[in-house]
Amino acid sequence: MDPVRGVTPFRPDTAEYLLDPHGALAVLREQGPCWIDPGTGKWFLLSRPAVEAGLSQIVRGHPEGVDRHQHFPANPFAADGPGHTGPRRLIVPEFTNRSVQRWRDRSQRIVDAALDGKGPGDQLSIVEEIGFRLPYALTCEILGVPELDDPSDLRTWTWKSLELIDAFLTPEQLRDDLEASAALAEHLREVLVWKRDHMADDLLSQIIAAGDAGDVLRPEQVISYVHTLYLAGMHTTVNQIPLGLWALLSHPDQWDRLCGDPSLLDGAVEEVLRFEPTAQYFRRTAEVDVVVEGIEIPAGTDVLCWIASSARDESYWGDSADELDITRPDASKHITFGFGPHVCIGSWLARLELQVVFGALARRFPGTVMAEQELVWSSNVIRGPEELVVELHP
Repeated sequence: MDPVRGVTPFRPDTAEYLLDPHGALAVLREQGPCWIDPGTGKWFLLSRPAVEAGLSQIVRGHPEGVDRHQHFPANPFAADGPGHTGPRRLIVPEFTNRSVQRWRDRSQRIVDAALDGKGPGDQLSIVEEIGFRLPYALTCEILGVPELDDPSDLRTWTWKSLELIDAFLTPEQLRDDLEASAALAEHLREVLVWKRDHMADDLLSQIIAAGDAGDVLRPEQVISYVHTLYLAGMHTTVNQIPLGLWALLSHPDQWDRLCGDPSLLDGAVEEVLRFEPTAQYFRRTAEVDVVVEGIEIPAGTDVLCWIASSARDESYWGDSADELDITRPDASKHITFGFGPHVCIGSWLARLELQVVFGALARRFPGTVMAEQELVWSSNVIRGPEELVVELHP
């Protein structure tokens, strides 16, 4: 089988695309499981089987050129084989489903604090009041670092550093994001210096000790290791919370079902993750020739494994793939958190955060609706509105 070579360059920066990437991806997916963008030369894997194969068979290597590794070199999470699995095992026990449950009460208190004092008709800015606050607080507590009095700069640095995974950055965006990445690197160096004077029974102390020992993690890898935890902990969930709530409130029948039956909460979270994954794609680079779904991908090819496309693949999910159904029995089979050896370590923590947020709103304000607003969608790789304002009603 040959890949489909596109005629028109892919444009993920248009307002139309950012509002509804699923429609554009469906058009490409109908042409075949693999599509080549004539504008960038990148190969898109689009079907569920192709995306799974790409994530499991193609390594995490990155194409030549300047990227986030300029400030965070030798990142074990960007490696493959023992260079990845060994360091990864250091923290896996902290993020199992059972382990993260110890953070449920703390998460509930954070969300309740945002809702306390709110009454019928009051507005809630989801990103500002919950979306950033919740994962930021949990990340700091899990790592064992104090929260900043004003985390606004850190919020900007981490977001722009995360943007470096965008496969379609302009030169201006790249320069801006690399400047933010440099500022984040300096901040994290200060955090590590502070932590060495405040070692305790927490995750960051464990990582530092492992780096000092040098058996599984090298000393120079510690900052890159922590950098990845900051980005994953603070920003993917920041976007998934408003994105998921937007999906539910855009389907009032599904929101009403959830509010009427709390036992549907876990399934609703899984379906939201399937229907609207915040991570739209993951980049891979073929270091050797690899065959995916009968298509040979040459060594050196820059590949995008489209999670968002796999989430709506009718050949896998059936005719209802493009519908939100919080009772979908197989919703948890989504690959929103990736697939293969690099599947997201923090997936259970992200699920817990979504369960707490959706559950609290459904319980305390089941009549919640979206406020009149113009949503801003700016990222093609980490999807989510920059802010989502809702009106709270009992």
